[in-house]
Amino acid sequence: MSSSFILTDIISHRLAGAIGLRGEKMTKKNILFSLLIFGLLLGLGLSSVLAENSLFTRTIANSPFVQDLFAYVEQNEEAIIAEWRGLTEIPAPSGYEEKRAQYMKVQFDSAGLDKIYIDEAGNVIGIWEGRDGGKKIVLSAHMDTVFQGVWDIQVIREGNVLKAPGIGDDTASLINLLWSVRALKEAGFKPKNTYYFLATVEEETGFDGMRAFMNSVQEDFDYVIALDGDLGKVHYGALGFGGGKVTFRGPGAHTMQSRGVPNPNLAIAKAIERIYLLDLPISPIEKWTILNVGMIMGGKVRNAVSQESSFTIDLRSGDQQELENVQKKIRKICEDVSNETGLEWDFQRDDQSKAYQIPRAKDSALVRTVVDILEYLDVKDIEIDPLGSTEANVGIERGILSVNLGRTYGRYKHSLREEADIDGLFLAMKQIILLIYCLE
Repeated sequence: MSSSFILTDIISHRLAGAIGLRGEKMTKKNILFSLLIFGLLLGLGLSSVLAENSLFTRTIANSPFVQDLFAYVEQNEEAIIAEWRGLTEIPAPSGYEEKRAQYMKVQFDSAGLDKIYIDEAGNVIGIWEGRDGGKKIVLSAHMDTVFQGVWDIQVIREGNVLKAPGIGDDTASLINLLWSVRALKEAGFKPKNTYYFLATVEEETGFDGMRAFMNSVQEDFDYVIALDGDLGKVHYGALGFGGGKVTFRGPGAHTMQSRGVPNPNLAIAKAIERIYLLDLPISPIEKWTILNVGMIMGGKVRNAVSQESSFTIDLRSGDQQELENVQKKIRKICEDVSNETGLEWDFQRDDQSKAYQIPRAKDSALVRTVVDILEYLDVKDIEIDPLGSTEANVGIERGILSVNLGRTYGRYKHSLREEADIDGLFLAMKQIILLIYCLE
């Protein structure tokens, strides 16, 4: 029997009761009518008939095995904090992750993973082999930070908070990854699934390390789980990035001879004003779109008309078609301004990261399990949306169901005064342990 017939039969019988056919023979006419109703329900967004069940139960969470895992983490609290501080103080700007990579390789090896290596991109991979028939699951955390030129890092502790550039993003996730593996190994965990633990390079420059890994490994992965972002944030879709740099050029002139000379700075002002009048969708969340003019550049001196001026646009959307539509509108605005002012112009587009959504990902067993775990752990401010910007995006763009798990609570990310909560780290570690156990 084909899977499509089975699905038709299930849908027909589920809908029979809803439309008053329960107890009657399901003729072809009734089946077609049921499918029509089903299509209408999907059109109304009522796709819960296809929702998967969460794998989480309180019985699992409260089992002696899981509680022993939690106890192991709590008993090693000071050792975990000490390693977190030490790893943070190993500088790792994007492109300079070698020292952290060597450290992670040694730790993967000492934890007892089955195969450990550093690939050509510089990623550290540790594989924990499962049994035949199990899933293949990637768990990643990135080694790089945004702090180019910062080579002297000192972590400061103030109560429940650690302070240092990179303390949260994403060093906390590396620590969560390491100690989750150690806890499971210490407990004698024998996985059915095969886990690929990754410490990646160059996430901050566009998920380059993760892309290199996925391109080089010939495996059909079932899930990608990125350890990144704030605890409680669950993203099941890939946010698309657009925008770019717009430049206007003209002849220039001294202020005294500038009457009637086209001015690139004026063109920029006109273009930006019109761009900010664009109507960008807020809902549904899958089409949410936003833009920002982050930089304006132009002119050499105050007493001359600029010969070349430019501005940058950061454009983001959960929907690739919406992203491209806004790109076209921005281009049209700039073209109109160019024609009105007589200036040359060009648009260097940034469209490397596209928006991707996997149908019904929000109602998948993976996402529902993650959310149930967060609720069980009393994690505050849980948010579920399709606007992800983590290494899970790389899985999603390949059609692999992927999510992110937050690393801890934090503040001032991507700044030299970055902070991370200690208690949040241990909650995040427990969510990883619980998820791995539930996936078994």
